[in-house]
Amino acid sequence: MRIASFVFWLAVLGAWSCLSPAQGLSISAPDRPIALPSAFPANTYTPHGYIDNPYHSMVFNRSGVVRSFPPLGFGWWRAEFRGNYGGGVRDHVNYLSLLQVSVTYGGKTFLHPEDFGKHQSELYSAYHTKHMMSYDWKCDSIVASLKYFLPRENTLACLVELRNVSTRTQEITLHTTNIYEIGDLRWWGSDGLTAKHSPELDAGITKVWAYGDVFVLGSSLKCVAYTATDSEKEWERWIQSGDHTTIPTAFTRGRGPLWMAQRYLVTIPAGSGRSVLVCLSRGKNEQWAADELKTGFKLALENLRKQLKEDQEFWSRCPILVGDWPETWKRGWVYDFETLRMNVRPPSGIFRHPWDAMQIHSPRVVLGETSLDMMTLSYANPGLAQEVIYGTFADALAPNVPCAREDGSVNMISSDGSECGTAPMWGYPFHVIQSIYLATLDSAWIRNLYPHLKAYIEWWLEHRTDEDGWLHCNNSWESGQDGSKRFLVAESNAGAVADFVRTVDVEASMAEAMQTMELFAAVAGKSMDLPWWRTLADRRIKNTRQMFFDGWFRDVHARTKQPIILQNYFDVMMLTPVTCGIATAEQIKAVKPMFQYFRANPGHWLEWPPHLITFTEAAWNASESLVASEIVAETADRVYARTDAREVRFKDEADRFSYRVAGVANEFWPVKDRPAGGENYGWGATLPMHIIRTIVGFREKENESATEFFLAPFLPKTFVEAGKRYVVRNLHYRGVAFEVTYEFEELERMKITFEYRSPRPTAVTVRSKSGNEVYKQKDKKKTNVLSFQGLNGNAYVLRLD
Repeated sequence: MRIASFVFWLAVLGAWSCLSPAQGLSISAPDRPIALPSAFPANTYTPHGYIDNPYHSMVFNRSGVVRSFPPLGFGWWRAEFRGNYGGGVRDHVNYLSLLQVSVTYGGKTFLHPEDFGKHQSELYSAYHTKHMMSYDWKCDSIVASLKYFLPRENTLACLVELRNVSTRTQEITLHTTNIYEIGDLRWWGSDGLTAKHSPELDAGITKVWAYGDVFVLGSSLKCVAYTATDSEKEWERWIQSGDHTTIPTAFTRGRGPLWMAQRYLVTIPAGSGRSVLVCLSRGKNEQWAADELKTGFKLALENLRKQLKEDQEFWSRCPILVGDWPETWKRGWVYDFETLRMNVRPPSGIFRHPWDAMQIHSPRVVLGETSLDMMTLSYANPGLAQEVIYGTFADALAPNVPCAREDGSVNMISSDGSECGTAPMWGYPFHVIQSIYLATLDSAWIRNLYPHLKAYIEWWLEHRTDEDGWLHCNNSWESGQDGSKRFLVAESNAGAVADFVRTVDVEASMAEAMQTMELFAAVAGKSMDLPWWRTLADRRIKNTRQMFFDGWFRDVHARTKQPIILQNYFDVMMLTPVTCGIATAEQIKAVKPMFQYFRANPGHWLEWPPHLITFTEAAWNASESLVASEIVAETADRVYARTDAREVRFKDEADRFSYRVAGVANEFWPVKDRPAGGENYGWGATLPMHIIRTIVGFREKENESATEFFLAPFLPKTFVEAGKRYVVRNLHYRGVAFEVTYEFEELERMKITFEYRSPRPTAVTVRSKSGNEVYKQKDKKKTNVLSFQGLNGNAYVLRLD
């Protein structure tokens, strides 16, 4: 649907938003659902997930995360729950407060997850972004969509859209419920819960007895009945029976939960639709909560309009998988990018720029995580990724970018009191920055970053070199590899000082950083620094290459000057010299068998995002991309199947609120099907980067003077089938937008189609990696579609002149 139509229907609904719920006024909605941003990829997404609460932070404001509750609910999770990370959601006043909607028509009630199967209806989400998530289904002649969004910090809204596609009028009963439970940590005043219906507001009011947040639940319709109870069975009976008995108040001692439910009747003529706006608002007292409800109703759709506009802008540029890619990949791709969007937080406290939260429950800045997250986000929104990376350095408490929260507290302090950040191989920040720079040629960004990057390296040379000048980490945390055997003392104490371990991955990544800074010095106009960077890099390259023993890169014990050889222990991070392009050709040849070793032993080593990027980038440099492609594909197959699951996972049957949700990325990608750390975790959403770089093979080329990049298709064996088409839209390079299609013809032969849009007339030349010309465009054009014959597993260089 066109954007003009989208804005028109929002304007129609916007007139409704100013009506007070106390008036009990209904909506004459259009006969079709609200138009969604046209750029968002249409699909049947999982009916589970999160909505972004940008106001939540670890220290200043534990507002709570907004998370789904099956089958048709969302709410504030401000207490410990399965899948949260670091305890940052639980405040002094801690609770769950949920808005649950249920629908009844034709004798069929949709209240529990199993009701959809019982009534032969598929529940899915047609819209699944950080701003809004919908619940969608069809049963008989009714098409239903419940669109949840957070228009304000303290108002959760649900736009209920119902369409009658039959030839006769339909009567529908709508129930809204606030489910309120006190968290597991008691406080002075958490004696119990109480609820009542307010005739003046025509809304339900739920409170902690004697002190806690107050919730008010209202609707744009006039309520016809209501009840309050501390019995889930009684609540279910009231909804399912259609009992018009009204119970105006209830209270319970202890944690609860308490259910405050309200009933509405909706009449829908044949062939038309009806919309209802429901809001759950909170405040510190009843009056403030009621005022928030009124404001929430007034501004809900106006703010939704702004949020959907942001979604349209994002997805009009974000890469999208089209064609014969697995359906779980197409949807998992969306969950990943939306997870990354949620993890970018607005400026707060010491962070004067947008910052990467690592995960949304207990937000903190970690350079390693930020680097991987922003590398992936840069494919969709390079400007925001650049701003986040710049702010990570510019707003840091010290040049080494200590792990910190918005109030300036640091949270990675070693046993000797050192305030640590992450080492240069954890997330490869210099590798990432160079990649983004080559894709954008944004020299102003590099000029601004340059002094901060220089200070980071100088700090490491001053504080993390031993008396002989070799680099080390203070402890395993600083390396990012918490508790690794490599550090000898770390298994029993991850924060223990391990400065006697000369770490080969730090040496190699620092060598790459210094080489990168030689490039950046020229970009930033710091020509006087060029010889210095070259000298520093030469020293680190020499150190790295000297740490090669018995066919493998190894750490060295500073006290004995001997390599640290651990029996039957091979760490994927020892591929860092290959990842960073520091290893010699002979060393690369010697380690090549290890790619098959890690391929056969992916558990732990290739389950974690920083390990996988070490492996895949090393594979590119070692001409082992097919192995890397198979690993990335296997990872995507299992991970996207889980994040696209249709039921909650790892549910505790004894606790209705204890489960893990799909629809967001998790902390890591376990080979075995087990809980994957924290939900909504940034670097767990970086699989699109690997698919783009390793399978699609779109990579930057180190050439500033000419617009060149690689297309190196390495599609896994299971994808190779005649007639199959694999399309990636919305790729970008130095101002040129393009779409790539790989269409298999026979065996590994494929037709590669390249469709571009350039701000200036451009001609494309395609060469093999060895330099042979494959295709040459004669005339320069701003838009063009060209095709050439290629082979899966071959690399091509595209030059745009």
